[in-house]
Amino acid sequence: MSAIRKNLCSHITEDVASKLKSAGIKTVVDYVRMDMEHLAQETTIPYKDLVLIRRLLLAQFSTFPVNCADFYQTTIATSSILPTPVNKLNELLDGGLYSSEVTEVAGEISSGKTQFCLSCCVSVVSSAKQNIVYIDTCGGFSADRLAGIAESQLAEEHLEHILQSVKVVAAHDIFQLMSALETVKENMIKKEEPFYDLVKLVIVDSVTAVIYPSLGGQQMDGHGLMVQLSLKIKRLAADFSLAVLIINNVTGDGNVSLGKTWSHVPHNRLLISHARDQKPNVREVVLVKSSKSAVGSKIMLEITEKGTEDIK
Repeated sequence: MSAIRKNLCSHITEDVASKLKSAGIKTVVDYVRMDMEHLAQETTIPYKDLVLIRRLLLAQFSTFPVNCADFYQTTIATSSILPTPVNKLNELLDGGLYSSEVTEVAGEISSGKTQFCLSCCVSVVSSAKQNIVYIDTCGGFSADRLAGIAESQLAEEHLEHILQSVKVVAAHDIFQLMSALETVKENMIKKEEPFYDLVKLVIVDSVTAVIYPSLGGQQMDGHGLMVQLSLKIKRLAADFSLAVLIINNVTGDGNVSLGKTWSHVPHNRLLISHARDQKPNVREVVLVKSSKSAVGSKIMLEITEKGTEDIK
């Protein structure tokens, strides 16, 4: 719980905060539990000011019950399932990428992770009519490739709309990534930019590129930053009903990077790899974690000039 301090609310001045601390009031919980008349006598702060401060603190820090019917209607209105470019993968994910959830795609370098992200951009904009924030941490985003995928699937007049519906943000370290996520949050709250009214998907390609450098040297600091980042990602998805697609790597022994702490972040995790005894452009995708479907199921897909698609 928040500590009592100056400007915690508009009526807590430095003098008021000092008097409250002298009376043993250290946190908001301590304050709301106190009898206001007794506190007024002990601190010489006017009773009406104490009552007003209490109301402000309760409004700022309390949670209020929600009618179940209202909660259900809000959930229905804000929930959505965004299609991936691969029909078999949509079936594997019980429909596609769910809002309020984090889906992770992990694989080796050149396994097709970024190609999948670019293809998702086209399918989400064209099919779901939603906008996308694409956070690029390793310089893998290619507007030319995105345009090529769009041109191969849609009429030329739709190309400009596809490109305008994807906002690309560069983030070269973990602090820039957290700042980019915070900017998305602020824009979703302010609703000043029409673009964010239709944002339903946030792509982070990739988390490994920014987290690994922070884990070197001072391990505890790096671990703390990783936890902080994971909380930002999950809260952003939950608070604004966004689907979040995260790209991760796998280590040399085939394990997903970032360890057990990060393994709790995604609701769904897919492993993508080169398929054995198949053409070079064919990939195997295995569902290794899911909040809805049985794990262990796998599909095959291929990467072509049209992007990531079902094997024909």
